[in-house]
Amino acid sequence: MPCVIREAVNDRYENFAELAPDEWKLREQVEALERWLRDHRQQLDPRRRWIADIGFSIRKDASGGGPPITRELMKMCLEANLEIFLSEYPGEA
Repeated sequence: MPCVIREAVNDRYENFAELAPDEWKLREQVEALERWLRDHRQQLDPRRRWIADIGFSIRKDASGGGPPITRELMKMCLEANLEIFLSEYPGEA
């Protein structure tokens, strides 16, 4: 499942951009979101509500930890009015 940037319109979401297609690992998707925001956050009107939906599966060898949500990523999300949704799916990445 890719990371999908969606715009909240009334009571539904409209897809805006798809990042990391076919990627199920959380770290890679968070890193893809951070890279995308560095280059494209000006495309997100901060007067609108945005969602980054990250769908991921548990790693087969998972024993804790995960990707950092950096201050830079949090700042870019705030500037763009973008929330992050984490959607866990069954299976192993």
